[in-house]
Amino acid sequence: MDISKKKPKRFIGIEILRAFLCFRIVLFHYYSSKNNYINKLRKNLFQVPCFFFISFYFLYPIISTKKILKMRIRLERLFIPYIIYPNFIWIINNLMFYLINFNIYNRYLTLIELKTQLIVAKGIAGLGALWFLFNLLILTFIFFIASFLVKKNYILFFQIISLTSYIIQYSGINYRLFIQYSSKIRMSIGNLIETFPLAIGAFFFSSNNLFQLLSKYNKTKYIFFCFFVFYLISNYDIFAYLKGNSSPGIKPMVNSIILFSIFYLTPFENINSKILNFITPITKYTQGIYCLNSLLVIYMRRYFEKNGTFIGTIILYIICYFISFIGFKIFGKTKIKFLFV
Repeated sequence: MDISKKKPKRFIGIEILRAFLCFRIVLFHYYSSKNNYINKLRKNLFQVPCFFFISFYFLYPIISTKKILKMRIRLERLFIPYIIYPNFIWIINNLMFYLINFNIYNRYLTLIELKTQLIVAKGIAGLGALWFLFNLLILTFIFFIASFLVKKNYILFFQIISLTSYIIQYSGINYRLFIQYSSKIRMSIGNLIETFPLAIGAFFFSSNNLFQLLSKYNKTKYIFFCFFVFYLISNYDIFAYLKGNSSPGIKPMVNSIILFSIFYLTPFENINSKILNFITPITKYTQGIYCLNSLLVIYMRRYFEKNGTFIGTIILYIICYFISFIGFKIFGKTKIKFLFV
């Protein structure tokens, strides 16, 4: 089957971007380096903000057309892994500790930890990455409800909220009231305030077809310009330092727009179809890789290497990929498949 003929160019590009971002997430969670320059590049946290941008860019057509069925599928795709992973990990680890007096935590996981994980996505070590699904669920629900209540002016309404969010962040209010505290509920609210503008920005670009308009101009020059700007952002402190958690301030938005532009506008249809048919399956299981990698990092650091290497990162990515691959093969015809794709 020739995948290049089946899928539009832009989706192939965005699938490749998803795989790249997912590898960056695994790299951030596991890789350790004594090289200051490499650590600086590693800490340019564009991967999760860009995932938000991608998600909400493709959410706009669903909300704008009020496609209830697609909205339900999207919510299921987020809700199923968010609920099943914590419960599965809680049951398996407690069962292991009961039967053989061993698990990765060396103790029983409490019901309070499980409840906290399910309520605010922070409670069980190794599942902290699920805060991403938590934010997606909350923001998707808010956007969907607002599209009915505010109707035609809901994008303007969101833009006002986005501006307010930036004011709250740059004034330091978000950090002082939410992020700096150990309270998991407060931190979750702070995360939502940080990620809300990314969703709004994606909606703005999608509703105005801005990337389609850019594709009509000299794409090569624009892509090189994007690479240049991304290099500057990665290597120099162009944006003022802002205290926050995962994606504070304007920098994550700029990174997301640049990366999305590069992969959206790059003419992947010109790549040999055999190469595309090889690449595309590699990009398929980003959901499973994202949800599993943080948990497997605990095993890798304990039994493989304490300080993660680049080779170890690749091995971890491959392990997550094959677990997701096998899981999809087993459950591909059920909704359990959303644990992996």
